[in-house]
Amino acid sequence: MRAKFIFYLVGANVLWAGNYLAGRILRLSMGPFTLNAIRWIISALILWMIVSRRGEHVPLRREWKAFLLLGIFGMVLFSSFTYWGLSMVPAGEAGLLAGFTPLAVLIAGFLIAHDRVRIWQWLMVTVSIVGEILLLGGAASSSGGSVFGALVLVAAALSWGIYTALGRRYRHRFSPLVLTTGAAIWGAIPSIMLGAMNLATHRVDLSLGSFVALLYVSTMASVIAFMMWSAGVNQLGSGTAAPYLNLLPVFTALLAVLLLHERLSSSQLEGGLVVVAGAVGAAWSKPVVNPLKKTPTSMPE
Repeated sequence: MRAKFIFYLVGANVLWAGNYLAGRILRLSMGPFTLNAIRWIISALILWMIVSRRGEHVPLRREWKAFLLLGIFGMVLFSSFTYWGLSMVPAGEAGLLAGFTPLAVLIAGFLIAHDRVRIWQWLMVTVSIVGEILLLGGAASSSGGSVFGALVLVAAALSWGIYTALGRRYRHRFSPLVLTTGAAIWGAIPSIMLGAMNLATHRVDLSLGSFVALLYVSTMASVIAFMMWSAGVNQLGSGTAAPYLNLLPVFTALLAVLLLHERLSSSQLEGGLVVVAGAVGAAWSKPVVNPLKKTPTSMPE
């Protein structure tokens, strides 16, 4: 059972790596906020149909504050900042900058969801961050990225950390599907407002390739990946999930090389191996049983 949720965490990162590539492609077809609005309109509709088919109820009115809060950090800020950053930074470099996300997840999980993290997990996160430093140090100076774009992507990582922690806080009230659907629907509203404003300066011009990329970010990178991530985090905890986010820069860099023909230096390959080692090491941390709740948790007492 534990292996199943670890697979979810890894799979979500693979799909999100594709999201970076798709976002880079779509920068020429529309503004980043318009892209985010279209993405979550489609995703929210798909999620709503899935929920309805399963017979689950999403309390959109009663729990609007919780869903709106999740939507702002997960669907508006995180996604918008990611696409905005990708308009200024190549996909491979943007993926490397995503290495700051696990630290944001751990800090936000500790402060917001009151998660506890094993010393071993902190150590493995540290190992993965060392890998990130090697990856960043090996980035080509001619990549064409910008400092401001990098800062926007760091802001996206911080937003994701808060979203993940909030999701942990609400995990006993909603299933992962209901949680993601409610956040997507309420998050789509401010996304539409920002997207409409973005149309004033960035017109929409879709080619066949960009249309396929748009479908990908609206389905695989949104619906499937978010559901897999939520299920993994809710079952294993933020402390266990955080190191797996270090796989994102590895997958993104590899896909950027294979599909976008970006360059990957030997230093980046070395850093990627260190990142993978940290993520695998985190999986060795066994859950601890809370004697009061009699339910498994990955957090020590």
